[in-house]
Amino acid sequence: MKKLILISAFAAMLVALTACIEEGTYTPEFLTDSTLRMAVGKTDIIIYNPLTCQYAFNSENMEFRLHTDNMSDYFIVRLQSEPTEEEQMVTAGLIRWTSPTGADEVRKNIALQVVKMEDDVIWLWNSRESIKMTVRFR
Repeated sequence: MKKLILISAFAAMLVALTACIEEGTYTPEFLTDSTLRMAVGKTDIIIYNPLTCQYAFNSENMEFRLHTDNMSDYFIVRLQSEPTEEEQMVTAGLIRWTSPTGADEVRKNIALQVVKMEDDVIWLWNSRESIKMTVRFR
């Protein structure tokens, strides 16, 4: 009986600890800036600069790409469906980006929340991975 109580207490403690782990959050500044970009946590992966960057959207593949002219920094997001409204959840079949170490990071089948839509600019967010991006799907 003591073992059962001890195991139950330990399991309850693990559940409580898991509940206390804070998932990523985005700051209000993320929603006030329509500059095309991607960040993971507090690290900016790339911010669009028209003098050194290019971006493209492929409507057939629902794919957005943003990269520097020399491809030293980039990200690609391929959605399974087109975002149509705020608060909608869309699945990114693929997200690929350059990390600060220079290696590629890849995530597949990641749920993204459409947190804001304004004209053809869309703000996407994944809390678990703390991925935030501003893209243009037109």
